[in-house]
Amino acid sequence: MKSLKTTARLTGLGYLIIFISGFFANFYTLESMVVDGHALLTSINIINQFSQFQMGLIAFSIMVIVDIILAFPLYRLLKNESERLATTSSILRLINGAIFAIALFSLFEIASLAANSPQDLAGDVERLLAQFNMVWNIGLLFFGAHLLLLGLLIFRSASFPQIIGVLLQIAGIAYLMDSGAQLFLSNYKDYQSLFEMLVISGGVIGEFSLTLFLLIKGLRFKKSSTPQLAI
Repeated sequence: MKSLKTTARLTGLGYLIIFISGFFANFYTLESMVVDGHALLTSINIINQFSQFQMGLIAFSIMVIVDIILAFPLYRLLKNESERLATTSSILRLINGAIFAIALFSLFEIASLAANSPQDLAGDVERLLAQFNMVWNIGLLFFGAHLLLLGLLIFRSASFPQIIGVLLQIAGIAYLMDSGAQLFLSNYKDYQSLFEMLVISGGVIGEFSLTLFLLIKGLRFKKSSTPQLAI
């Protein structure tokens, strides 16, 4: 039990690292530099703030590495609920991490152009950013499915509050809706603010609740009165 509590707290620490690095990379760095529909302004921002852009790439890299690593302690914490579901959930998280790592190549290509051929950046930056977003959204479909299973496992576990499981499933649905809409809805821009609100609120409330519980409580150990189904 002590070993599992340690695993739980390390998992919570990993989630906290993901929150901090992801917020810095996506909101403080990328979104502050990208001007939709203005390739030249975006290129100028990246070139003038190149050190910050590089730090954002490092933060994204840290995020994806920790995200992949977390698949293993999450499996360890939840395999007793259903080994098959825990395995599937972890595999979905690994797939998302691998796809996001592929997406990052587009940002590294932007960095390479900014450093070596800045005069060519404006001609390619929108294509590379669109490529990054498309691949990332494909990965987030797997991440949304991962959260649905993770939420189910946590809901069934006596070691976690059931409300966290429900919140994670809501977050999973939000990710699936937003990523699916970005990939397949031609007028996504008309509803972008709504979808982003769903993802940000769902992700922050669901995943951050799990983070805080793992960091503060670790796990709670009590015998469940509800029999578990072996799925």
